[in-house]
Amino acid sequence: MLAEIKEKTDAVIIKEFSSDGATIEYNSSGEAKGDKYRASHLETTDVKMKMDGTNEWESRSMEITKEGDVVMISGKGTGKANNFSGEVTYMTNSPRLNWLNNTKGYIEGSTDIKGNETTIKVWAEKKEEATAAAMM
Repeated sequence: MLAEIKEKTDAVIIKEFSSDGATIEYNSSGEAKGDKYRASHLETTDVKMKMDGTNEWESRSMEITKEGDVVMISGKGTGKANNFSGEVTYMTNSPRLNWLNNTKGYIEGSTDIKGNETTIKVWAEKKEEATAAAMM
């Protein structure tokens, strides 16, 4: 696993309504913890919440380590109810974290709306691929 992100939603903005659903912006902050780095995590996610309970999302994140390394992450995916999945791509100028450049991460996450908390797990490869490789 590349990282586990635990974050709290700081602001929710309902941007628009349509016959298809609503567009909502979530701003959140928290911490990313992985085997190779830890960082503060800031994120903005735009969600198109559809009338059938499914959604599509796009996110932009920034992580900053205590050493001052900055990592930019962009992603998109889908979800239903409080669960979501998708892909993210990393970018950094940090020599220490340059292994992240162009890394594609596969994520799964869940949100506790009442507790205002989200947990996201990021893998460097899809879980199905990792499971299939382990079985060979």
